Amino acid sequence: MKDYYLKKADENMPVQTNRIKASDTVVEIYEDESKHMGIGFKTVGTIKDELVPGDKFILDFGDHCVGKLSFKVNRVKTYLDAPVKLKLKFGEIPYEMSRDFSTFYGTLCQSWLQEEIIYVDYEGLVEMPRRYAFRFLEVEVLATPRKIRLSEFQVKITTCADESNMEPLPEGTDPMLVKIDKVSARTLADCMQEVYEDGPKRDRRLWSGDLRVQALTDSVLFKNKELAKRCMYLFAACQKDGQYLPGCLYYKPELFYDEGMGISDYALIYAVTLCDYYENYGDKETALDLYPIAAKQVDLAMSIHDEDGIITFLDGWVAFIDWAEGIKKRTAVQGVYLYALEKMEKLARDLGKTEDADRYAKHLEITRKNAYEKLFCKEKNAFINKYDDEQYSVQAQVWMILGGVICGEEAKSVLKQSFEKATVIPGTPYMHHYVMEAMMKLGMKDEAIAYMKSYWGEMVELGADTFWEVHVPGKQMLTHMKDPLLNSWCHAWSCSPSYFIRKYFID
Repeated sequence: MKDYYLKKADENMPVQTNRIKASDTVVEIYEDESKHMGIGFKTVGTIKDELVPGDKFILDFGDHCVGKLSFKVNRVKTYLDAPVKLKLKFGEIPYEMSRDFSTFYGTLCQSWLQEEIIYVDYEGLVEMPRRYAFRFLEVEVLATPRKIRLSEFQVKITTCADESNMEPLPEGTDPMLVKIDKVSARTLADCMQEVYEDGPKRDRRLWSGDLRVQALTDSVLFKNKELAKRCMYLFAACQKDGQYLPGCLYYKPELFYDEGMGISDYALIYAVTLCDYYENYGDKETALDLYPIAAKQVDLAMSIHDEDGIITFLDGWVAFIDWAEGIKKRTAVQGVYLYALEKMEKLARDLGKTEDADRYAKHLEITRKNAYEKLFCKEKNAFINKYDDEQYSVQAQVWMILGGVICGEEAKSVLKQSFEKATVIPGTPYMHHYVMEAMMKLGMKDEAIAYMKSYWGEMVELGADTFWEVHVPGKQMLTHMKDPLLNSWCHAWSCSPSYFIRKYFID
């Protein structure tokens, strides 16, 4: 079956589109505590006509770009009788341009930092072979035998997002929502390459958690169902008996995944992604094709419950849920399981899998009841329990709501209270997506709009032209890789505001 799934993935390889974006706008980077991460920038002119060793400038391309750079090197007067040596540094945000990359102290490989030293043997067009993700480009002349002129800097932007499919928002839409939608769309488009990448600067791999958020948002923006199919088939090719699907995979130069990267909540979210796909596109052939893979994720979770009906921790058991310091995850994973089970029950029924549907429905009813009895503390009006060492997290409340353990006014009370009293709060745009889903499930449209404007709107106000991997208000230097130079400033799991805006917030 692996070869079959890979063949189907290849059949749905997306069509890449290109556009050219040029810049000769030179900016200056400066320290300013009022700016994001204490670094601002301002336009100071254009590239000098004559450059010598030691000259340096920073170009601003206006917004985030993903693609290949080209430019021209020309003599000013005399023939260049030795190579020209240049240093190029690419950055997504001003902070990256303020740092000397030699001071890097992060936990991942330094080669993720986008920096090149190149030699140009002959004047003329220089075409860089690698793809970069950047808005800013620093060029330093390290050596040249004569004065030179550098010009015609441009990037050939790549994406498989067909922006002609993106309908404009209605006139009169809240201006902040318009701005958020624009940044959300750019974030998704820049991550849409030959797969839904998690980040075009760092990682550049396919994660099943990100896939769900990207495919959902794509369904209301660019409607590239072939890309969603391709990604789901690639994961299907990774299925091993008795194991969850891997949390992520690489597809170049060949399919590769770490068998130790089975992430329980991400595997369940894969099943949800298939349910979304069928609901959004009505593609029954693909849904039937991939149903066995999705069902295996749910059935595996169903098989590892304890005597109270709560998912157990197995050897090598891994869950993500969110980046939040000290977070306990068992209650949240139980909620993810119930959330996936409900969606799979509906998909099974729609596809004529009546026996599975009945089995899921019966188990769903029993397990929800058990979850309420064992995980909910009535005195504290919250899901606080021994399974999570009595920890109070927003994440647990959100996933229990999405899992249907509580609903209506009781659920609203639990969620609102958690925003004020929980000791662990969401740490990533990924988790904030599910907070928004919970709000919309409870009919809290006005609160959800305010929440979006507060969270994603703050990134816009801080200058984001694509949404970030990590954002916690008041903690601008936060990173989970020791050095913020490694943070991805265009990250797939943060792209979902457009989904909510276009599906729920506009008439």
